[in-house]
Amino acid sequence: MSVADADALRRARDAIEQGGWEAATMERLAAALGVSRMTLHRRGVRREHVLAALGELLQEDYRRALWPALTAPGSGRERLATALDGLCTVTEQNLALLAALDSAERDEIFHERATGGVLTNALFTEPLRALLRDGIADGTLAIEQDETVDEVATVLFNLLSWTYRHLRLAHRWPARRAAEAVTRRAVRSVAA
Repeated sequence: MSVADADALRRARDAIEQGGWEAATMERLAAALGVSRMTLHRRGVRREHVLAALGELLQEDYRRALWPALTAPGSGRERLATALDGLCTVTEQNLALLAALDSAERDEIFHERATGGVLTNALFTEPLRALLRDGIADGTLAIEQDETVDEVATVLFNLLSWTYRHLRLAHRWPARRAAEAVTRRAVRSVAA
């Protein structure tokens, strides 16, 4: 098993979703993968490697979901709405995984240290930053003078993913209702 093996990674992901990250011992991961713990050890696979591979899988899911908004015609505002809807879709597809990870594990995947604080990893926010810049340039989006595009992209990413997850899991809203509600309000927050 390699953490680059997509089928193996899906099985490891299923094990994490079922029992949570803390319960995802090397023994459980090995059982989910159909190998012994010693096999994983000999191949140099550790829990951190599985977490990093899951982070890369999430990054690829986000890139794939937001690409249509980056390449579509239309205003920055219209394309931002499309991107945020895509973000909700990816969050929906990963609800169980994100709920299974503790905050430290989510931090490892989503956060990067930056001067002046912590921002969401640029791999997740760069599409939003590009769309914000496009919308500012075409006059359909605006940010406050004391804000940066990086900060606003981090806020939008977190606003969408956390609020969407909360509405789906705690309030049991249907996926479409939650996505429309959070996307509409997020776009209004940066509309010109």
